[in-house]
Amino acid sequence: MYRRSVMPNGVRVVTEYIPHVRSASIGVWIETGSRDEGPDEQGFSHFIEHLVFKGSARFSARDIAELMDTCGGHLNAFTSKEHTCYFARVLDDNFMLAVNLLKEMLMHSLFSLEDIEKERGVILEEIKMLEDTPDELVHELFCEAIWPDNALGRSILGTRESIMGASRERLLDFMRRMYSTDRLVIAVAGNLEHEAVVDAFAALFDGWPEASIRDEQSGAVVDVGRLVRFKDTEQAHICLGGGGLPRSDTRKYAMYLLDTIVGGGMSSRLFQELREERGLVYSTYSYHSSYRDTGSFTVYAACSPDHLAEVMGVIRRELTALGTDPVDPSELLRAKGQLKGSLMLSLESTTNRMTRLAKNELNFGKLSTTDETIDAIDAVSPTDIQDLAKGMYVPDLWSTATIGPQSDLAPLKLAEGWVRL
Repeated sequence: MYRRSVMPNGVRVVTEYIPHVRSASIGVWIETGSRDEGPDEQGFSHFIEHLVFKGSARFSARDIAELMDTCGGHLNAFTSKEHTCYFARVLDDNFMLAVNLLKEMLMHSLFSLEDIEKERGVILEEIKMLEDTPDELVHELFCEAIWPDNALGRSILGTRESIMGASRERLLDFMRRMYSTDRLVIAVAGNLEHEAVVDAFAALFDGWPEASIRDEQSGAVVDVGRLVRFKDTEQAHICLGGGGLPRSDTRKYAMYLLDTIVGGGMSSRLFQELREERGLVYSTYSYHSSYRDTGSFTVYAACSPDHLAEVMGVIRRELTALGTDPVDPSELLRAKGQLKGSLMLSLESTTNRMTRLAKNELNFGKLSTTDETIDAIDAVSPTDIQDLAKGMYVPDLWSTATIGPQSDLAPLKLAEGWVRL
């Protein structure tokens, strides 16, 4: 059963009571991420996320880890472009332990100079690890290609220069500005009554600012960029795509289905054509990302450099065909079954249910029921898919990002007009 409350300080609490499980997933979500960072603050949201795990006056970093291990729980966090989340999954009997740990971490972290220096080194290693992982790095490069002048195009990790320039004072100032109760959502799914959750968090964030000053951000305009990074890799890694839909767009369910048809599984067009029919790739997929005012669609593939031109040609043909020819009803029916099945299976996890609660509250201010979502998926027609593809899959408006060896990519770079980074 879904319930929602708003505390006097503006903190929103959303819960789903699931009496047949013995666990609870707890999420503290803050509506801030890398998109809120200034050019010289890149990576600050992620840096802060790391530092709150380093301990408080009451619990050291080792204490936090040992307490969670002792009860068999899981405590973690992540930073995205628009959100930061601290979450725990524990037995329902250990709910207050998780709440107290989250309280200490978010309200009383020490941010000691020693810990900051240690974690600075950890994050610099994380940046290096990304540089050594081309199948992840190419997605960062693609964001830079389509949003070159917006924070959405920057890495969540930041740069070496911005991380080196992150002092204790600047990090705490950023946290004070961004961590306010009006940006905060508590989401809990599991064997806990709503009233118990509200009581547990009632006074937890006393002392936090109740309203933050939000800078007016300019809209993120999708650009057309073609970027290449030369690396001594065995494969060429490519992302191709362009502008997508913002979260509030009513065509989002058609977009989910279109994405499923393009590259959402083993029966998708790209997987079947590039891997099963031609044997050109091991990995290929597509995905759609939605933000407050914009979105993107992305196709990824990795192949031998001498097959890159053929792979790109297949991707272009498959995408443009979707705007030209109606989707076969049987293909659409299969995509709907895949999407609905994935949704229902995901609901067997309390963590997924907690995440669904929080994202719906942060993004829409309400929770769409499962039946409403399924009805919206079923309502999408072949014409809806074709119209959406026709408006989005326009080759002249696509951006590309590629990573691979210079000897193989240099001729292609010149032919495509790519810019070297």
